[in-house]
Amino acid sequence: MSLRRVTCCHRPQIFRKTAVSKIDRLRLKKEARILRQVRHPAVPRLLDFAERAESSELFIERMPGVALSRVLQKGQSVPNACLEQIGDAIRHFHDLGWNHADIKPANILINESDAYLVDLNAAAPLGKKYRELRERSFSPSFASWKQLTGRGTVSEKDDEFSLELTRFLTSTLRHPFGGQSVAAFFSLDPNDIRLAAESFGRRFRDCVLEQYNDFESEIQEMRSLN
Repeated sequence: MSLRRVTCCHRPQIFRKTAVSKIDRLRLKKEARILRQVRHPAVPRLLDFAERAESSELFIERMPGVALSRVLQKGQSVPNACLEQIGDAIRHFHDLGWNHADIKPANILINESDAYLVDLNAAAPLGKKYRELRERSFSPSFASWKQLTGRGTVSEKDDEFSLELTRFLTSTLRHPFGGQSVAAFFSLDPNDIRLAAESFGRRFRDCVLEQYNDFESEIQEMRSLN
């Protein structure tokens, strides 16, 4: 299906993203490359991608609904099935060899009992060393510890952590770290960290403590080298 036919017949369903700077054009090209592989009902379909002399344009299916961040600001509840759909979409990305790498309420659209995952600007290939990435883009208050520090390799656990943080915020209407990053949370006294984690509920608690164990191992290794 050509872009011209889609535009003429279904203009309201088109979402266009334009990039001018070199880095934004690279991100848009990456997003198009990933979307060509994606076949999931919770992810927009790629309609067209065009590169011109001074800009690039990405045309994707416009998904219905409003950002989860706006829903939460209004204090509205969200069906559990919505984040299960997002979790399934994330696993689909992982099966294709990619991390979404920026899971957060602003990148999730809610339409009644359906949810959609959007914006692949930050996507990163699984197994790639963070220090070898050309650039890293993420939201600090939702990012994993390794994303924040650029240590180790891109892992499914990074997306899983961000999803569980989003799930916690959705169910409690509060950010577990007061809007700060998990790295700031790990600067607290170890006893305070573990005590606070116990109040997070099993799923998110386990994610946080797993991250903290990685953090402690990294710190001990650095100390041994010194």
